[in-house]
Amino acid sequence: MEFRCPYCHAPIYSRKLKICGVCEKPLPKELLMSDEQIAFLKKEVDQEEKRAKDFGQQLKDLGPHDGGMGGISGF
Repeated sequence: MEFRCPYCHAPIYSRKLKICGVCEKPLPKELLMSDEQIAFLKKEVDQEEKRAKDFGQQLKDLGPHDGGMGGISGF
């Protein structure tokens, strides 16, 4: 679903912002995300960033590797 500013008809790229990024008029509440929705999304992003960081650390902990191909070298 595409949301547009009711004043200038520009696309609304973030429903977290309370004003239009183009005409800077206040956006109606029905076009905005609720505080609860914003908090939920922030929690989801924080969890995903932690998972990515943990995964990166696991890869680092594995140390250097042969480069794949089952350790075959000379090709």
